[in-house]
Amino acid sequence: PVVLPAKIPVLLAQGAEGIAVGMATRILPHNLIELLEAEVSYMKDGEFQLFPDFPTGGLIDVSDYGDGNGRVLVRARLDISDPKRVVIRDIPYGTTTESLIATIEDAARKNKVKVSSIQDFTAEHVEIELHLARGVYAEEVVDALYAFTDCEMSISPNLMVIEGERPRQMSVTEVLQHNVDSLVDILKAELRVEEGQLEKRLHAKTLEQIFIENRVYKEIEEKKTAEAVLKAVHTGLRPHQAQIKREVTDEDVQELLKIPIR
Repeated sequence: PVVLPAKIPVLLAQGAEGIAVGMATRILPHNLIELLEAEVSYMKDGEFQLFPDFPTGGLIDVSDYGDGNGRVLVRARLDISDPKRVVIRDIPYGTTTESLIATIEDAARKNKVKVSSIQDFTAEHVEIELHLARGVYAEEVVDALYAFTDCEMSISPNLMVIEGERPRQMSVTEVLQHNVDSLVDILKAELRVEEGQLEKRLHAKTLEQIFIENRVYKEIEEKKTAEAVLKAVHTGLRPHQAQIKREVTDEDVQELLKIPIR
């Protein structure tokens, strides 16, 4: 196969980024459960709306999302419960703890953010602790962190995909609908495969039933060669062709001859 079929909307769930000659794509990740619920709504002719969901957490403004081709604003989640320190609990999508700390250090050197020290306690969860300069309180540095560091970032998604060997700009809604339509085709193909397997089993069981109930095996007792045995079985099955759904092959006969008659 050119591509492997997927039952879930992988493109929208994982997102994608890439640059080619004269075009680029940036598809943001979405919540898998929300995607599946939207698929169900589409199949029931209901309405749905999808927004990005990031594994790094944080906050997002989706007022200009444009169904996958607009702009989103992402922010780190800041804990200012202690007035003398700021703790970053989530980071914006597209950054790492290292790159975020680097922008804070750069802003501190330029005296844009009054931070005396930075400690990174990130393990399973993000925890970057910013200790503030003397006389500076947490509420006073929040706006500066958003303005001068990567604690706030603007992301411009561009949902460019290849459809029918041609690039095409689509919306999140269109991609999801395409995925559902493809899913229906995948399920039909699965059922056709299962139907073929069941028909094959039914054919084999029907031949076995005829072979034993009508004692077709008695026809081979006097035969001297393998060719004569095959021909005898074919001849014995011919009067029962109405019960047999498809042509009887030599392979079918070979399977019948393996049956132990006691």
